[in-house]
Amino acid sequence: MRVAIIVDTLRIGGAQKLVVRFVSAVSRQNIESTVISFRPDAAATNLDLIRSAGADVMKFPSRSLLDLGRLVRLIRFLRAEKFDLIHTHLSYANILGCLAGYYAGIPVIATLHSTGHDSYQNARLITRLEEVILRYFAIRIVAVGHTVAAAHQTQLGSRIVDVIPNGVPAPLPITPQERQCLRREIAGDENREVIISVGRFAEAKGYEDMIEAFAILHQRDPRPVLVIVGLGSLFDKIKKKISELQLEDSVNCLGERNDVFQLLAASDIYAISSHREGLPVALLEAMMAGLPIVATSVGDIPKVVTPEIGIIIPPHEPARLADALSDLVSAPEKARVMGSAARVRAMQEYSLDTWIKKLTSLYEETLGLAKG
Repeated sequence: MRVAIIVDTLRIGGAQKLVVRFVSAVSRQNIESTVISFRPDAAATNLDLIRSAGADVMKFPSRSLLDLGRLVRLIRFLRAEKFDLIHTHLSYANILGCLAGYYAGIPVIATLHSTGHDSYQNARLITRLEEVILRYFAIRIVAVGHTVAAAHQTQLGSRIVDVIPNGVPAPLPITPQERQCLRREIAGDENREVIISVGRFAEAKGYEDMIEAFAILHQRDPRPVLVIVGLGSLFDKIKKKISELQLEDSVNCLGERNDVFQLLAASDIYAISSHREGLPVALLEAMMAGLPIVATSVGDIPKVVTPEIGIIIPPHEPARLADALSDLVSAPEKARVMGSAARVRAMQEYSLDTWIKKLTSLYEETLGLAKG
């Protein structure tokens, strides 16, 4: 089976991580993948992992979403390579991939990763265009969670949306010495409690709420450290807020890292302040790493984070977030029990193998319908 996997960008992100892991896993299952990106830049780690799996990477950049020349080039490439199937991820890829697949005569499976759109100019228009294109040009539509599917169902009409939750691999364990060393690096002192969050510095992640919550926690207890992993358009704004609140000694923004699993294993609590989500890959990774969760009630998070493994609070409420973090910081044994339960749940329901099996079964079913 020859599959073209199309994604908006190969920079660091949850969807990109899923693409890389899928390509790496199916290379051993007689599925030949080519990854197509619409941005010229890419994270070196992603490129290395894709290429080490024997997959090709192609880029079709343009300054405009609806660049007819790019669409024509993409259609010609898909036809020339004679792909059996196209799988798209994220809005631009869903729009252009579905159109190109239709005119190239190749069935398209499109994946929805989030419940809504950002607030940047034209975002709502792009979301609506995406839903119209999916409704009429995708042969199958996949959502990463039930809440994501429900958020788009009205605009998709009678189209069936298959729900396939994201999956993550079990991390390799780190030694006590490695953990201690990492804690010194990110917290300055291995004995300080480490609260960690992973994600783009974007409006949807609610990092301003996170910083305000941590400032409240810091007034009650100066020991914990907040570590945020990621980059994005709001990075400088969040750094400025940290400085204004005089939290530089207790909040560490690490930027992009390729050792996220190790950082999670070196931490004590995982926190999410998002205003909008689907099913965050980083959340599942934190559960796999055995961390208790404090998260906002958005997307499929409340379906995943049960009371046994974490605390759910409403979005846009820093004070409630601070209370939940304080609850776990002040009760380390409770946090450890929750973390152990989180790892068991992740292993049972969100393993990489389960996710791969569901997707490859969908591929085979889709090809069977297309040929029939």
